Amino acid sequence: MTDANSFRRRAAGVALILAPALLLLSMIIDPTGESGQAEGLAYAAHPGAMSVAATLLHYCWVLLVPGVLGMLHLVRRRGVVLAHVAGVLSVLGLVNLSGLMLVDFFESAAYLRLPPEQAAALIDAAGMPAVIAGWQLPGMAGSLLGLVLAAFAVVRAGKAGWWLPAGTITGLAGFVAGAQSANLIPALAGPAVLVATFGAMGLSLIRMSDEEWASHPAASPSASAVPAL
Repeated sequence: MTDANSFRRRAAGVALILAPALLLLSMIIDPTGESGQAEGLAYAAHPGAMSVAATLLHYCWVLLVPGVLGMLHLVRRRGVVLAHVAGVLSVLGLVNLSGLMLVDFFESAAYLRLPPEQAAALIDAAGMPAVIAGWQLPGMAGSLLGLVLAAFAVVRAGKAGWWLPAGTITGLAGFVAGAQSANLIPALAGPAVLVATFGAMGLSLIRMSDEEWASHPAASPSASAVPAL
């Protein structure tokens, strides 16, 4: 706790390991991947499962903030501008995405207490332009684009191999596709890929020496290898 380099390095590594694990667990617990009335009715019928799933998602996005900042801390020579852009996009996106998890609670309460048509109308009325432009679009676009750019920035700095952006893109694409289509296979496969990808990066941060974390010497030939789990 008294060593700044050691604590921040390990905290970032643990965050990268825990965040995708919470995402995967949330997808397993989530009572539905559908949208509209089907989603609202499912949330009203299973408020406990909805509450746990939404809370896990909230902490997934929260934990990704220090995790991504920890990755970008490694970018000191090449890819600095890209890392700055990725940091701004991902942090703003993840913060907004975390706040959007409260919508699930409101949706569950509306469908639990109102007829489905009235509940749907209430939820639709809440989707004001400010919500879409100020919360939803920055949350989704910022998070997805920011995480991908962060992965490329770390590769550009020579601190990881191409497995990092490849796994990030594949995992996020599977998660989004599964959530949009209510297809359980990509909904679980995507987060599972992120568990392996971000987990490997997190483990590499934990195993890194404090001197390497603080000074960032030139990348060694083995920097592109996937860290052993």
